[in-house]
Amino acid sequence: MTSVVFFVERISFGLYILCAAGILLMAFRLQQARRELAVAQFKLEREHALVRQATAITFGGLLIEIMVGVWAITSVMAPTIRDLRTSPQSGPVQGLARFVTSTPAPNPPIALDAGGGALSGPAVFATPMPTATPVGTIIPGAPQIAGCPRDNAWLLVPGNGQLIFETTTFWGTANTSDFAFYRFELKPAVAGAEFAPIGDYSVPVIDGPLGDFYPINFANGEYRFRLTVFDTTQTMRHLCEVTIHISDPPPTPTPIGAGAVETSPR
Repeated sequence: MTSVVFFVERISFGLYILCAAGILLMAFRLQQARRELAVAQFKLEREHALVRQATAITFGGLLIEIMVGVWAITSVMAPTIRDLRTSPQSGPVQGLARFVTSTPAPNPPIALDAGGGALSGPAVFATPMPTATPVGTIIPGAPQIAGCPRDNAWLLVPGNGQLIFETTTFWGTANTSDFAFYRFELKPAVAGAEFAPIGDYSVPVIDGPLGDFYPINFANGEYRFRLTVFDTTQTMRHLCEVTIHISDPPPTPTPIGAGAVETSPR
């Protein structure tokens, strides 16, 4: 929807010209139909003139409505969407800023029970993301990001080094002049591996959902994920490449039972 709004905004001048030309044509046909109606002597001639008159009025009114709709998109909707993007305290970004994920601490401390004994296993803490992005657990030390021009091929999700263990909607931008399609590509992070396409999409996206990624289709491990954007000559114009890690879902904690208290063995 966002991409459609900005597309209409870009071609609004041409739409105004086409609608204005159509309205003038319908006005001419309306005047011509009224003249024919004024001089018509037979019933069939009058009916034909009335039909032409009604058609001209209908199409003229439709073109006026289109012009009003284009004005509303360019003057109201597009500026509103643009303001929501740039404002850190409004829109969906505000909700994304509250995203947290359970992440093992780099040097997990020892958790003690009520008697002072150490509980088995590393302690896990809720760690908020440092930026207002809806990315999940980020594994440090990921290789550098490649490409990623902000207005053409850019990824908000996945982040570089993101751990993915469930179906995830990737977000970002995929757009270029003479746009044809964009593609998801993936390769294992091993020597000699090559990128393989895993999905093509024919509609440009600006700061929106790019598509769903299903990790169940791939073995666990480290991968390089690439977003590529192609023009109408089938030439790759832009790309954004990051590292992701595919793994099994984390285990779900099992309740011990009502009133029971877990303690470490002595």
